[in-house]
Amino acid sequence: MRILLTLFCFFCATHSIAQGIKGSWFGSADVLLGGSHNNYLVELDLKQNNNEVKGIISYYFRDSYQSFYVKGTYNQRTREVLIKDVPITYFRASASNGVECIMDLRAILTASRVSTSIKGVFTTQGKYKYTCPDIAFDFVYGEALNTDSLIDKFAAIKKIWRPSEEDVVVNDQKIYVPDSIDLKVKEPSAEKMEAQKILEEFTKRKEVVGREIWVHSDSLRLTFYDNGIVDGDSISVFFNKEPVATHQSLSERGIVFYTVLDTTKAYNEISMFAENLGSIAPNTALMVLTDGVNRHEIFLSSSLTQNSTIRIRRKR
Repeated sequence: MRILLTLFCFFCATHSIAQGIKGSWFGSADVLLGGSHNNYLVELDLKQNNNEVKGIISYYFRDSYQSFYVKGTYNQRTREVLIKDVPITYFRASASNGVECIMDLRAILTASRVSTSIKGVFTTQGKYKYTCPDIAFDFVYGEALNTDSLIDKFAAIKKIWRPSEEDVVVNDQKIYVPDSIDLKVKEPSAEKMEAQKILEEFTKRKEVVGREIWVHSDSLRLTFYDNGIVDGDSISVFFNKEPVATHQSLSERGIVFYTVLDTTKAYNEISMFAENLGSIAPNTALMVLTDGVNRHEIFLSSSLTQNSTIRIRRKR
């Protein structure tokens, strides 16, 4: 019986390791500096293809939130993970958009009968080594958690998508926003005048409704990434046909903001307005929507003649 139990435990541990690095990982990261008690709450969502990994790393630090698309390697023999050039907010920065340290994530996957985890450090690159201390972390595999993640499993894995011809017609022609831009003022600022101009152009374009999504909550978090190659796409985001964010450049860094549904409406709408087409037309984006329960990955495509819209309905 003892031998059978030992073999069973060995099989479970081996099977856990065999899963590779794919999946969701959660935990905290702590600055390795005497007397420092600064920590980051981190989520790492990864997909694996042989020795290559890619996905999204997201973290909270103090009252700030950051999200980035990352790529790296995983050595299946040594179970070592390496993800280079991760921007980490400097632990002494006074603002969320302040100084960032460019660091490399180095870790090892470990597995036991109790849990599977990745342990390691964000290591400081050469030119930052006298400023940015290393940051140690211990991330637990998502399915092993007994409590909800504080980051709500929202992050999307990057995908490359191309719209079909019927999806879009092309002509030759920071980031938290709590409320819609108020255009009804007697003396509008330059920003509001620009928003008014975009609104007028928005109403002239054809609205293409791509999907209808049911959500559990009346508040949503939206994260926009460039889809595929970062080519200079710039967008405005509309909520119920009102601009809530303008002049947003799409990249591997997530553009994040929150919105509250209007419960008096049968449905709410989120629209993407293309301010340009980048170097590769049309203007495409990956939008990640989370309601605190479910995460939705939605591909959007806009041109200079049409807006891309999704409709949101709340489950009762």
